[in-house]
Amino acid sequence: MSSPPTARRPRPAADAGLLFDEPGPRGRRRIAVVSVVVTVVVLGLLAAALHQLAVQGQLAYPKWRYFLGQSVVRYLGAALDSTLLVTVVSAALSFPLGVALGWARLGAGRCGRAVVGAWIDAMRAVPMLLLIYFFLLAVPNFGPTLPPFWMLVIPIVMCTSATTAEVFRSGVLALDRGQSEAATALGLSRGQTMRLILAPQALRLMLPTLVTQLVTILKDSSLGYVVSYAELMYAGNVLISSTRQNQHLDIYLPAYVIIAALYVVINWGLGALARVVEARTR
Repeated sequence: MSSPPTARRPRPAADAGLLFDEPGPRGRRRIAVVSVVVTVVVLGLLAAALHQLAVQGQLAYPKWRYFLGQSVVRYLGAALDSTLLVTVVSAALSFPLGVALGWARLGAGRCGRAVVGAWIDAMRAVPMLLLIYFFLLAVPNFGPTLPPFWMLVIPIVMCTSATTAEVFRSGVLALDRGQSEAATALGLSRGQTMRLILAPQALRLMLPTLVTQLVTILKDSSLGYVVSYAELMYAGNVLISSTRQNQHLDIYLPAYVIIAALYVVINWGLGALARVVEARTR
């Protein structure tokens, strides 16, 4: 005897179906038409922008060939090294300081928590550009003028460490409270519980966020033009000005496109690293 046919199991509803009804044939046709129209409009705007740039001579080959010169490549390479140096030094100072501030906000006394909390909240609220202007314009009135490198690094460290402190504190508070209670039952002090049990887990959880924070530090380094620090944006502005004056060549579009491409490549690499770290820490 042939076995009776088995009833088909209903397929689980898709996540999208839980939020809204799936479109019917007419809805799908309408979505397809709108998608084609939007694509055509976007391509048309892009073509119009490229045509306008071509009319103004911004796409002329000599303006792009200028960046193939060895002196220009070396100059941009040195500016890239300066940008990466600011990023690495700022991260090396910001992350340990941020962990220390977060630790103090969790474990200090009431007065200490209030002081540290006020500092963290202030540094998260004050724009970094304002801090840079403070070190550029106000600090020299009370003491020696700092080098441009430190006038850029110190504000980055002040703001980034405050953000890192909140990330660390959130990581500790997200852990199961039963671990702290078990450590207390075993006779561990509050400091030992933080150092041996809570802090290592919080640091492990915040590793992907720290890698992602490098992207923010890298982008913040572009504020170096304010203090005349020779990072990528400042180098691009110098190239544009000198080429316009000496060679009567306007290269602002190629300069900014190439600089943006360098930022995109570096940030893409940092984003990929963050995804790898996140996958390994799950």
